[in-house]
Amino acid sequence: MELVALVLIVCLASAPDRCREETLPLQGPGSLTQCMFRSVMYIAEWSEQHPALRVKKWRCKRPDVGKLI
Repeated sequence: MELVALVLIVCLASAPDRCREETLPLQGPGSLTQCMFRSVMYIAEWSEQHPALRVKKWRCKRPDVGKLI
């Protein structure tokens, strides 16, 4: 098992054309498939904590190890 990150493209609710990328390192090791199955839970939690932003797209990837440290 390897570390996996959830990558979100988020946009301002008040200005949907203003978007940015957010990377969420997931807790513990897992596969890309597991990330996709669990992503809805993580996205819902993140969205509750960031009500001014809307998640437009998401994907799972193996993160660059140096960026997680």
